Amino acid sequence: KTTTEVAGEYKTFGPLREIEVKIDLTTLTTSANTILSNTVFFPKMRIEEVTVEVQTAATSSSSGTINIGLVKTDRTTELDYDGFVAAEVKGTYDTAGKKITYIAGTSKAGALIGTTLTEVGYLTAGLATAVYQTGVIYVRIKYRPN
Repeated sequence: KTTTEVAGEYKTFGPLREIEVKIDLTTLTTSANTILSNTVFFPKMRIEEVTVEVQTAATSSSSGTINIGLVKTDRTTELDYDGFVAAEVKGTYDTAGKKITYIAGTSKAGALIGTTLTEVGYLTAGLATAVYQTGVIYVRIKYRPN
């Protein structure tokens, strides 16, 4: 028997690889970054782009932001908590079916996009200011092997 996980890697053909993680925004807190999967590690690769697709619209009692990034394999040391998505506002994820692509240099794109990681890390997400009452998003990270 296995434990169901919310993250995994797609089999892809060609130079790009892709990891996807499902994030239930109601499970995140403002006090700490949450490790999203215990079995998926993000490898030492070049990050090309991050796409977020909204499955269930996000709502919260007040304005809040979300960060998506990485923590080192010791599970406590920040690699870059907002390396993929940096302080994205709730209103961006307020419509089911909406898709947002982050590439290097675009608004709210994390600093790791367009760079090559030097360490392996766990995927994390965290909130600032407000928690969410609803919201489910899928995050797809495309990367290129070195």
